[in-house]
Amino acid sequence: MTLADDRRKWNERYQEKLAQGAVPEANPLALRFADRVRGGVLLDAACGLGAGIAALIGQVDRAIGVDLSESALRAARQCWGGHPKIQWIQADVARLAWPDGYFSAVCAFGFTDWTFLGRVCRLVRPGGVFFYQGFSRRQLEVKPTLDPNWTSTPETIAALFPRWRVLACDESETPPYRVQFAGQRPPDDSQEPEPCSG
Repeated sequence: MTLADDRRKWNERYQEKLAQGAVPEANPLALRFADRVRGGVLLDAACGLGAGIAALIGQVDRAIGVDLSESALRAARQCWGGHPKIQWIQADVARLAWPDGYFSAVCAFGFTDWTFLGRVCRLVRPGGVFFYQGFSRRQLEVKPTLDPNWTSTPETIAALFPRWRVLACDESETPPYRVQFAGQRPPDDSQEPEPCSG
């Protein structure tokens, strides 16, 4: 699937959601560990309506929601009504450059881009948190047409963060099969982050 095809697909989905009166729902994983996030900047990658922002906006100084879909961002802006702490960017988040340690928290819900995931350990500051939810490889049993590159296992996600404290790392037991991960970079991690691999 090309980037243009992906954008078109998400635009159609979010136009439907907007027509149905969708509102941002706080992601339960991020809510569960919200107390670990203190100040700084939140990145909600492939944000849609802002499930990560909805969970963590009270914990951060500023939030950046990035999505490829202009329809998603239009809906998000409408839902959030010009919230002063939120900046919306229409782009492929995997192609944006951010300084190392820039974010106090990064969320990637429903977004498994291995280039991006491989950079997260560098983007999160010491003491910061990363939240992830995406399709498990087991989902291919249910939906064989799913692109295998959009799937993961708890082990492949955890392996990206070898020195981090794992707060949650598991796989759902019923379809749709998903992996979820929450990890915290050690607060005293002043070492250069290890190169990540995906």
